[in-house]
Amino acid sequence: MRWLVYLLAVAIASCTSFSRERAQQSKIDSLTNELKKRDSAIKKDVIVQEQVKKDTVIVEETSDAGKNSDVKENVAKKKEQKNTSLEDERAHEGKRDDSVKDDNTKNEEQENYVSVDVRNAVLKKVVTDAPTFKPLLFGGFKDIKFNFFNNYPYRLEEVILKVHYIREDGSEIKAETRILKDIAPNSRLALTSPDHTSGGKKLKITVDAVQCRAIDLCYYSSEPAKSTDPYRCR
Repeated sequence: MRWLVYLLAVAIASCTSFSRERAQQSKIDSLTNELKKRDSAIKKDVIVQEQVKKDTVIVEETSDAGKNSDVKENVAKKKEQKNTSLEDERAHEGKRDDSVKDDNTKNEEQENYVSVDVRNAVLKKVVTDAPTFKPLLFGGFKDIKFNFFNNYPYRLEEVILKVHYIREDGSEIKAETRILKDIAPNSRLALTSPDHTSGGKKLKITVDAVQCRAIDLCYYSSEPAKSTDPYRCR
C-alpha cells in the first residue's frame, strides 16, 4: 500500500514537472519566434535603407552625369559659336580685303588715268608768253624779255627752253637754249635772252624738255608720240 502511494506521488510529481518544463519550453519557443521576427524586420529595414542609399547614389551619379553632359553640350555649343564667329569674321575680313583691293585697284587705275591726262597736258601747263624786244632799224633784237609759267601744282626738276631767232623770210638765224632747274609749282619766272643785232624780225620760244618726278613726266619734243601715254618716264 505504501508503495502504491509512493508511486502515485512520484507520478504526480513527474507530471507536474513535465507540464512546467513544457510551459517553459513553450515560452522559450515564443521568445525565440519573436526574436526571429525582430531580426527579420531589422534585416528588412537594413536592406531597404541600403537600397535607398544605392538609389540615391544612382540618382546623384545620374544627376552628375547630366550636369557633365550639360557642361559638355554648353562647351561644344560655345566652341561651335566661337568657330562660327571666327569663320564669319574671316569671311568678313576676306570680303573687306577684297573690297580694299578692289578700291585700291580702282584708285590706282583712276590715278593712272588722271596722271596720263595730266602728263599729256604738259604743253598747256608749261608755257611761255610772247617775248618782247626792241627792234633795230636794220633788223635785230635788243632787250629780249619773256615770262615762263609752271601751271602744274607740282615741282619741276628741269625745263629746257629754246629761243629761236627768225629772219623775215621765216628761216632761222640761231637758237638760244635756256635750262631751268627746280621750278616751284604754280610759279612764274621772268627771263631774258641775248640780243641779236645783225638782222632778224621774229622770235619764237619752244619747250624742248620737261621733267617732273611727282607725275612721272618726261617730255622731250624730239621724241614723237607713239602711245596714249607718250610722256611717261621710261
